[in-house]
Amino acid sequence: MKKLLLIFLTPFYLFALSNPYISLDKDEKLNIMINHFLNLSLENIKPPLPKKRALKDDGATLDPVKYELYFSYIQRLKAIRESRAEEQLIIDEDYIGKIGFYNGKLKSLQKFYTKDENLYPLLKDSINKAFKIVFGKPTFSDIKYDNEINQLSANLNSVDIYRVSDFEPQKLELFVYKGIRDDFTKFHQESNIKVRFDFDGTYLMFKDVLFTFKDNEYIGNFLDPVNKKIKLEIKINDDIFRPLETGDIK
Repeated sequence: MKKLLLIFLTPFYLFALSNPYISLDKDEKLNIMINHFLNLSLENIKPPLPKKRALKDDGATLDPVKYELYFSYIQRLKAIRESRAEEQLIIDEDYIGKIGFYNGKLKSLQKFYTKDENLYPLLKDSINKAFKIVFGKPTFSDIKYDNEINQLSANLNSVDIYRVSDFEPQKLELFVYKGIRDDFTKFHQESNIKVRFDFDGTYLMFKDVLFTFKDNEYIGNFLDPVNKKIKLEIKINDDIFRPLETGDIK
């Protein structure tokens, strides 16, 4: 597990050390990361590649046996080769059938994820992963309670992880149960925070913040509307749903 985690983090560690996209603006960086994670999710959803069964060794020798008559050897050799050729044909036909079944699944998945309502759950998850890479881990700071207006407010900040882009703090109104307000104020660092966006097919717009504290979910609304729109161009790699060809048989 540690090895897999290291492999996963290494590209982003290198990304941070020598950022090849340093000249790009924040929106472009976010686009790159969102598409990376989205395509990774789609790749992981694909069914496993079909496996071709290997021809089993039947133990028959192709060499002449001691005292075996030449005619008998030729007949035995012919029978072995014919048997193996028949078995190989069965294996090839079985594999072609597996390829057809695999391609059918790919086609169904491709059709499924052309619908926005099916793609967007993956997109939302990809946006949050990309947000952490580009801007850092979302955190709360300057938590205050205004008794006069009964409002719990905080700043939404980010802890820089890969030093890709800065995040401009945003003011939030937080909605948490009154009974745990003091606990939250003291231990808000334990919160798991997700910044949520609306997507109209072209632009990403800040929506709100969903955060978990003490196994309960809460919402944070932006006090000042975040007018910034981020143009998102979804680019699904062509080879993800590319069908296998029967010529791929080896």
